[in-house]
Amino acid sequence: MTETGLTQENVQLIDRITNFIHKYRKVFWGTLVGVVVVLIGVLVYVEFQKKNLEESTRRIEDVLKRVSSYQQASGEEKEKVEKEILKELDAILSRYPSYYAAVRALHVKADLLFEKKEYKGAAELWETLAKKYPKSHLAPIALMRVAVCKEELGDLDGALQALKEVDARYGKTFPETPHILFSIGRIYEAKSSFTEAASFYNRLVDEYPQSSWTKLARNRLIYFKVSNLAVKS
Repeated sequence: MTETGLTQENVQLIDRITNFIHKYRKVFWGTLVGVVVVLIGVLVYVEFQKKNLEESTRRIEDVLKRVSSYQQASGEEKEKVEKEILKELDAILSRYPSYYAAVRALHVKADLLFEKKEYKGAAELWETLAKKYPKSHLAPIALMRVAVCKEELGDLDGALQALKEVDARYGKTFPETPHILFSIGRIYEAKSSFTEAASFYNRLVDEYPQSSWTKLARNRLIYFKVSNLAVKS
């Protein structure tokens, strides 16, 4: 036992630790410096992300305000504002592709084309949105808009495909699922595919009995019955 109360074994252990630290001091210092560099990098990245989020949000909000002006404008003034809006939307898509602003930018751009009845271009943008940002709350809405565009273009199969994709991906959580099911039935009916139409109408009745769309589905099923259409029970 030493004067400080440490045993000889304790002293030897401390010496060994001290020697080990001294021997590998460069490694320890290198590791410490590496940790500090990583921490600084993380802080810089977080700050960068925060800055981009704030800036992208501000820019898309400014665009949305300009859209209101665009809708109230007319003639050459409307064309001028539209060009400015589209230019800014493209800039947002290029600069902030991983931010919510990009999702909104695609949606707004598609809306502008849809308003001008450019259904093909609008559908392509909404399809891009749904594909690139499948977890966004706008993704199922975009697919519904794709279906509308496809119908306007006379592509009923394309409309069905978009609606079925909404049902398959988001059917359990999407509030508009009853509307989706009725729309699928309606399009099948337009194609004279009454058995398929009845299948979706029946599903709507079974799964969403309280929906306002269900009453319409029941009416169609009654029509099928009284019209003696070839529908499986």
